[in-house]
Amino acid sequence: MSTSAIFVFLPKKLTRPVIPFINIHTHNFSIQSNVRSIFSIHPEEKLSHTETAYYSIGIHPWNIETTAIAATMNKMEEMVVHPAILAIGEIGLDRMITAPLSIQEKIFQQQLQLAEKYEKPVIIHCVKCFSELIRIRKKGQFQLPWIIHGFVKNQKIAEDLIELACYLSFGKALLINEQLQQLFKTLPSKNIFLETDDSAIEIEELYKKAAAIKNLEIEDLKKELLSNFKTCFNK
Repeated sequence: MSTSAIFVFLPKKLTRPVIPFINIHTHNFSIQSNVRSIFSIHPEEKLSHTETAYYSIGIHPWNIETTAIAATMNKMEEMVVHPAILAIGEIGLDRMITAPLSIQEKIFQQQLQLAEKYEKPVIIHCVKCFSELIRIRKKGQFQLPWIIHGFVKNQKIAEDLIELACYLSFGKALLINEQLQQLFKTLPSKNIFLETDDSAIEIEELYKKAAAIKNLEIEDLKKELLSNFKTCFNK
């Protein structure tokens, strides 16, 4: 008597795509397969393109007095076309430093024009200069998104910036500042990012806290911020 084998073909197990964490601004270089990071560097620094690492370049207001502005602006224009460079930044205004605000604003405006020319969003450092920042945004007819990094200000400033199509990025202060947590809770998810900046915290820790504040599952928050990333950077 002959026998015949019966083969049963089972469908392959479907796996959900991994949704990455977005670290919109950091100075600490590390590569993690589950994190998409934008590393802030000076135009003289080296970069390498990977699937999970991107960069922003710019003249930080703290460095204005020690930077050869014209040469550095030329270098930025050479580099900005590199596919790994997603943004100009961090750049901005800071009332707490010795560089005159008029000089800061002039260099800030030059970099904003470069961002517009090459269609790069801008990551902004702003300390005690939000009235100037809002004035520049309104008057300059800038079209590219601005990301205000390390946001710790009040509801009125947050609403004014969001009305001007800016994103607000929150860092380690979100872990401990209760007033900031209350503000964060009220903001539309489509206007926010999270960042580690120069701190030693992990981006996952910020996501955990942010999700709890907004009463969301972490995976849902990851979807929201990934959508923001794709919208902001046309990814």
